Amino acid sequence: MTAQIPAVEASGVRPRPRLHFTAEDGWINDPYGITWTGDRYHLFYQAIPGRAAWAPQCAWGHAESPDLVRWRECGPALVPADFELGCWSGSVVPDGSGLRLFYTRVTDPDWGRGAIAVARPAGDGWATRADDVLVPDPPDQLGVHTFRDPFVFWRGDEWVMIVGAALRDGSGAAVQYRSSDLETWACDGLLASRLSTPDDPVWTGSMWECPQFFPFGDTWVLLVSVWHDDVLFHVAAATGDYDGRRFTPRTWQQLTYGSSAYAMTAFADRAGRRCVMSWLREEPQNDPSLVGRAGAHSVAALLTRTDTGLLTLRPHPDLAALGEPIAYPPSPGDTRIPLGARAVEVTLVPTPGLRVHVADRVGTLAMLSFGPAELHVDRPGRADGVVPVIGRAGVQLIVDTDLLEVFGPGGYGAFRIGVARDPETTEIVIASPHPEFTLRVV
Repeated sequence: MTAQIPAVEASGVRPRPRLHFTAEDGWINDPYGITWTGDRYHLFYQAIPGRAAWAPQCAWGHAESPDLVRWRECGPALVPADFELGCWSGSVVPDGSGLRLFYTRVTDPDWGRGAIAVARPAGDGWATRADDVLVPDPPDQLGVHTFRDPFVFWRGDEWVMIVGAALRDGSGAAVQYRSSDLETWACDGLLASRLSTPDDPVWTGSMWECPQFFPFGDTWVLLVSVWHDDVLFHVAAATGDYDGRRFTPRTWQQLTYGSSAYAMTAFADRAGRRCVMSWLREEPQNDPSLVGRAGAHSVAALLTRTDTGLLTLRPHPDLAALGEPIAYPPSPGDTRIPLGARAVEVTLVPTPGLRVHVADRVGTLAMLSFGPAELHVDRPGRADGVVPVIGRAGVQLIVDTDLLEVFGPGGYGAFRIGVARDPETTEIVIASPHPEFTLRVV
């Protein structure tokens, strides 16, 4: 397709999503450190206020919410000190007296080899102070040339930290450290590594960004964001065995589809369920026509497993509390639902030939069509996408301004779709003939 979709409205302001977190101003990317403390969730994320394109001078933004939907943006949690170029991604853990922010300290000129530093609250509020570096560099014998994104968790009687890495032989990897006090860390070597090529059934790139590692039922899960030659791809997942020092994958799978979801973070919700959220990228990532803000976060999702062991995602129940679904019976004709500037969640049976059309009065924003085992996402002016579909279990579609998320037993997909020139005329059309479906409008 050759038609071009504008990145912004004529006024220069895009409608704000209703279900997806965005900053009031500037650039955001990786979410992390999602924790429930007291009576609310805290969310931390990469932020560059005042500009709508990425730069290395990243700070940590902070938002809070009584649930996993209604986020309120707070002041910055961490900003680069005079001796730092940027405070890049990391994780947050409780230490008995508050929260500690483990982050990637970046100094000019080597962005690739970050140092792992910690920040603690300084007085009241969420302003923090940076402390000494805890992990300056991995041992040379590991062959690491890129190093960032610490993920810290408690296991048994010790703290464990894994850090994303790229090895000199082209492998993506994660390095493991241990500590009894969150202060002194000993390196255990490589938690896991994998040499992969783009023609592998599951490609894992040459660098693992934002590694997440946790027990899940009778297995351990490793999530990695696939990076290669300065290009961001998808999130891959492995399930396998962990002996406290090494992770041995049994299976690998591609967890996200489309060109938007990346930097997935894992966390436990207030009920202890394993959840994830991702950064939803702009397309292109640094779009010169964007003004005001750039980047969003996915809705929170529960991590689940199919009977065959495949990891899948489904929207978190907090979204369901926002409104009752409306059931639409099967119909031989089109069903047209006006959305205006609202968000919608549609749950339907993936029937081959079924089409879903999103448009405003100016034109098509996205066309979705189901094949025998896949959902095709056609976006005028942008690359088309495909999300696998397995069986006849329900598929959930979330449309929120220019964001589309797809949740199904075959895979999860996230896409930027067209920006409505006339948001109040936006509608979703379930084309004829169609089976019964349910719809929730927010």
